[in-house]
Formats: sequence, C-alpha cells, structure tokens
Amino acid sequence: MKIVVNVKVVPEEIIIDKETGSVIRENVKSIFNPLDLLAAEEGRKLKEEFGGELIAVSMAPLQEGALLSTLFKYGFDRVILLTDRAFAGSDTIATAFVLSSVMKKLIPDYDLILQGDYSLDGATGQLGGEMAALLDIPFVSQASSVKMDESLQVERLAEESMERYTLKLPALVSVRRGINNGIAVNLFSLMDERKKSVEIYTNKELKLPEGRIGKSGSKTEVMNVIQVELPFSTELIKDGGAKHLTDFLEKAGVI
Repeated sequence: MKIVVNVKVVPEEIIIDKETGSVIRENVKSIFNPLDLLAAEEGRKLKEEFGGELIAVSMAPLQEGALLSTLFKYGFDRVILLTDRAFAGSDTIATAFVLSSVMKKLIPDYDLILQGDYSLDGATGQLGGEMAALLDIPFVSQASSVKMDESLQVERLAEESMERYTLKLPALVSVRRGINNGIAVNLFSLMDERKKSVEIYTNKELKLPEGRIGKSGSKTEVMNVIQVELPFSTELIKDGGAKHLTDFLEKAGVI
C-alpha cells in the first residue's frame, strides 16, 4: 500500500503583515501543521498493518529541508520537498494543482492521500477537495476514523450523528482534530534521519505551466486582513478554581 501524506510547514506564531495581508514567515520558527501530523499517524498505522510505503510531500521554501528531514524518524520512507520561487503566492487551487501534478508525475501508483483538515496559517479547509477534484478520486473531509479491510472505511463525526463511508482506492481523506494522540518517534527509524535525504524538486524538473502556479495560477486575492486583539487579558488557573471564581464574581458585583 502506497500512502502519501501532505505535510505543510507553518509558522509557530501567526503574525499578519498589515500591508500585504500575508502571514509573516521571516524570523519565525517553523513547525509542522499539527493536523498533518495526525494524518501522518493514521498513515503510519496503515503501513504497519498492511505494509507498503509512507511518503511525505511538502511545498515549502528550500530552507525547510532540515525540518522536513526529521520526518524520517516517524517512519516515513520518502520525503519530497517541492520548492521554487514560481510556487510563491499560491492560493489553495494553485497549491492543489502543484500537489496533484506531483502525484501524477512522481507517485502515479499511490493508493491513499492523507492530510489534516486545515492548516494553522490559512484554515480554509479547501485543499483536500480541490486536490481530489483534480485527481478525480473520492474524498472525505473531517475524518474521525480511517480503517482498511477490503476497501477504505472512513467515519466522520457530524453534529448529531456518525457518518460512515466506504471508498474505493485511490482516495483522499483529510482528518480532524482528535482522530489520534499524534505521531510518535519510531525507534527503528531513528537512524533513517541520518541515512536518508529529502528529495528536492523544483519547477525545472516538474515543468508545470506558470499560468497554473504561484500568483498567476491563483484565483483568490486577499484584499484585507484584520488581526483582532482581545480587549482583555486572560489568566490560567490551575489550582483553587472555585475560590478564584467566587472572588472574581464578588469583585464584579455579581454575587
């Protein structure tokens, strides 16, 4: 079974450039999108049960190669970095075009694509559906369970019910928060971080049309972004919660 996980690199702290409306990434620590790591754990479990290959794909700046190389210790067999100035400024549809093209060109025999339901920096939740449409494969979002027997069994927790889907492979599934407790380091894969290297592809190798990638291929434009600042401070209370609450309510004149 060949499982691909889309792993996005995001800034640890989300700061918006008020002039451009873009997320500031310079001089900000990068991390993996947390929901994508949950998807990675689902992929790892499927690989452990059925065998095969676990592949990470990420569209990110070249300097994120060092961070991406740490994915090997989680059990990934291959890590692919897509990096090119031509990809900069891609919205979700342009990103979906790049990623779906990579599936066709580099991993045409994939069985399953997994990813988080949304990313911390954009939170649109659009990428999965757009990729599936471009690849013409089944898609389920907000998955709370992913199992495999003769076919792929996916559960999605709705507001008042549990939805169950049976999908033919290949398919794409985006997972929701709470599907698992996160991926852990695979002790047998610790040395792979040193032995294996990240595969790097630019548009020179991929040969994607400039009109479908980057700003040229993007169908959306950010007109304005407002970063809301809370007009009050918060306090984390670990002990004596009841007393803190009553003191607060007395001070406020509620009781």
